[in-house]
Amino acid sequence: MKKLKKIVTLLTLAAVCLTAPAFGKITANAAEPNTYVLNFSPSKGEWRFKPASSWSEEVQDRELYYMMQEIKDGDYIVVQNDVDCNPLNLNVPVRLGNLTIKNSVKTPVITAKGYDNVYVLDGTTAAINGDVSHAYVYGGARVNFNNNVDTLEMYGYGSEYNNLHAYITVVGTVNHLSAKDGQTMETYYDYYNFAANKLYTEDGALRTDAQYYSKTAPAAAAEAAQPAATAQPAATAQPAASSSAYDDVPKTGESALSIYLLGAAALCVVSGYALRKKNA
Repeated sequence: MKKLKKIVTLLTLAAVCLTAPAFGKITANAAEPNTYVLNFSPSKGEWRFKPASSWSEEVQDRELYYMMQEIKDGDYIVVQNDVDCNPLNLNVPVRLGNLTIKNSVKTPVITAKGYDNVYVLDGTTAAINGDVSHAYVYGGARVNFNNNVDTLEMYGYGSEYNNLHAYITVVGTVNHLSAKDGQTMETYYDYYNFAANKLYTEDGALRTDAQYYSKTAPAAAAEAAQPAATAQPAATAQPAASSSAYDDVPKTGESALSIYLLGAAALCVVSGYALRKKNA
């Protein structure tokens, strides 16, 4: 009987230990991106930031030092300034989710480990260091991209016909350039595979020699070059390679296992109690 009691106790401990990791996974949450708005303060003679979606007098500004301590991958930065200022040379040690350049009086130089989206609005100037997944340039903005850009979109600004007036230089490669009228959304450019240090626009006009880019989308070109393939039976779906982020998310099977083990633990406890009562 003592051996049976010992077995019940061990089973109870095992069930509790196995269910503990599942509880820890339930509480994990992804951090939301923060937005930092940068503006030059004439009274303090320096660039400051506010943790807000737009510059507001109701929010207290702080030194950029504190932003550098807090900023993380995926956060947003908005450079918004319409007063005379000292040059802004900002180097953040993260990949930004969004970077927006708005009303810049002098050319801000922004360096990051990369960008998901970069917005350079009409009438602004900027120099961007770091690879960009998607760049949007509006109206007569002037911008240098000093690394690679995957997709670059130009949009006109104003009511006149053909309102593309941007000055753009890309030192790296560009996989896709799209340019559209801001009013009619008529497409002027839709080109691909720009060689490094070759994409250049002047007053909205593309100045790149045709030998350095393609007018055909890569997928369309590949399909045109290859004969139609014989239809093959559908392959059995294979599970995708796991990543650390995916592994940290509780799975349906894991939840079911946790419930099962909890039930087993409860059964063991009840059994142990019954045995103790019987021997009393």
